[in-house]
Amino acid sequence: MNFFPYGFSKDEVYEFLGNVKDLEFFAFVIGPLAMLNILVHGLYEFVFDYPKNQRAEHSLTPLVAKLIKTSKRVMTFLHVILFLNGISHFFNVGWVVTILWYPMWITLYFIKISTEMYTIVISLFSISRYFLHYSLAQPSTELTQPAVKSGMSLVSAWMFLKDLVLFVWLIVVFETKNNGQITTISDYYYGIHLCFQLFLYMSASLQLPIICGSGNRVEPSHAEKLIYHQTVGIALSKLILILVLFYLGSRGINSDVLKLIFISADLLVVSIVVQISEVLGRKGVVQAARREEVEMGSEM
Repeated sequence: MNFFPYGFSKDEVYEFLGNVKDLEFFAFVIGPLAMLNILVHGLYEFVFDYPKNQRAEHSLTPLVAKLIKTSKRVMTFLHVILFLNGISHFFNVGWVVTILWYPMWITLYFIKISTEMYTIVISLFSISRYFLHYSLAQPSTELTQPAVKSGMSLVSAWMFLKDLVLFVWLIVVFETKNNGQITTISDYYYGIHLCFQLFLYMSASLQLPIICGSGNRVEPSHAEKLIYHQTVGIALSKLILILVLFYLGSRGINSDVLKLIFISADLLVVSIVVQISEVLGRKGVVQAARREEVEMGSEM
């Protein structure tokens, strides 16, 4: 069973999903994560109620802060679409469901790209900071705004190119009716996603000595600590998810459903961990902003 219904229309997808074995386990895992994400997002907006100019810049300077802010807005938009979609299904308003169908998938794809991009960027940042942390590097060797911008541009371009190549390959396979290649395409896709996770785990393992204070030459800033905690938190959350999926797999659950859960959970796990870490680190954000104001005032 492969999750590539040809045509991708609403009726074809619904018909396709109706024949997928053990699909209810997808709802059992993703449903609670989706509800938790909504609650955490509401808590995040409630906690960060102070003026915008007092919000500390995110660790990788304003570029990543803008990425996170945009992703949260898109996630909010997705929540609205899903709510309207659910209401339309409940009241059997088919034309609304049809109108929302493609915007929903486009929004999901944007969240997927931004999630993968953020994961790779913080992994690269964590690895670079690890080597700087245990070296005698001068401040001039630290990441600059243009370097971060170039890195994010390369990562985003690679993400789009990767998905475009796989999508074109999929279209060619369907047009030539070479359905045996569909499994190969899905294996490539899952393999690339698994490489992202291994990269994240490697960067998270490098942060543990820094978080524990081993060999500190310079005290990391609050923003850097936030990235360290996010990297480790995302890695641990995904590790727990993997253990759950291994357990379900040992019970004979459809492996394609487990793969779909593994891919889809990324859209929620990263968002949940990032927002929780920022809520828990709110005190440090405020203190950092106040220190900057005091330093600027003393210079004047």
